[in-house]
Amino acid sequence: MAPSPTDAAFFNGYARDRCPLCQSVMVSKSGFDARGVQRYGCLSCGRRFSPLTGTVFEDHRISVEGWFEFLLGIMSYESLAGMARRDRRSPTTPPYQLAKVFMVLDGTQDGVVLTGRVQADEMMYKVPAADRDPALAGRSAGGYSRDNTCIAIACEERDGGSSVFRVLGRGKPSGERAKAAYCPHLARGLELVHDKENSHNAVVRELGLVSEAHDSREIKRLPDDENPLWKVNRLCFLLRLFLDGHSGFDRSDFGGWLDLFSVMMNPPEDRLKKVAMVLDRAMSFPNTLHYRDFYNQKGSSEASKV
Repeated sequence: MAPSPTDAAFFNGYARDRCPLCQSVMVSKSGFDARGVQRYGCLSCGRRFSPLTGTVFEDHRISVEGWFEFLLGIMSYESLAGMARRDRRSPTTPPYQLAKVFMVLDGTQDGVVLTGRVQADEMMYKVPAADRDPALAGRSAGGYSRDNTCIAIACEERDGGSSVFRVLGRGKPSGERAKAAYCPHLARGLELVHDKENSHNAVVRELGLVSEAHDSREIKRLPDDENPLWKVNRLCFLLRLFLDGHSGFDRSDFGGWLDLFSVMMNPPEDRLKKVAMVLDRAMSFPNTLHYRDFYNQKGSSEASKV
């Protein structure tokens, strides 16, 4: 790859004060590489490294600008195959980039705690045909069928509020599964607006919430401006649209897709700022994935049956 002043400026903005190879703090600057990226030397283990070492950019064949375009594309509901064609890349490249993005975003929802008045609901999404329950063959996979994956969605009602998206597992949610999905993300005593799904009662009791329950059969007939669950219903619609755009995705990556969607739906509103936030997280929380390792894992593992 040709040297890029833009890339060098970006990477040099993340000074390293610790060796990523042995974790020693005994490091010193050691010139620049051909691209103008700062190099460091470790006084403990003797090895050299750069700000890219140990990050998803370590095998740096795609420019920062290319990563920017990839993230903007995936946040604009563009398919991986479409991006490969647009950028004239191998069809194996976008899935590899996406796996790196999932690695970067892992845990990004963990610290989100919703407050105030919060809407909550579940969305069912069909599992791939090959993973469906043989005992349900010939039946419709509607409602809380075990041939659907249940996704928990909760969002603050206020303008610009936060939201969370978690996999509950297959079929109808139990109280324990609902608590595991919702409780880490709801402040105690808040006002929860929800339908009369029984599993919500366990969450309400666990956190001492103020419950505002509505009959889903009645409110689904209401226009959006009168529907008390209008905001969470909108998120369900957008999430289904997003997942349908990548309908062949490996279900073992479900959590990664939800982390990515949470970035798309949560502040900041500006997509360029969202992309900058993801790239900053990639540099601030180093983790790496090599191309050969990624495709070896994919070739030897089966998709999760969530």
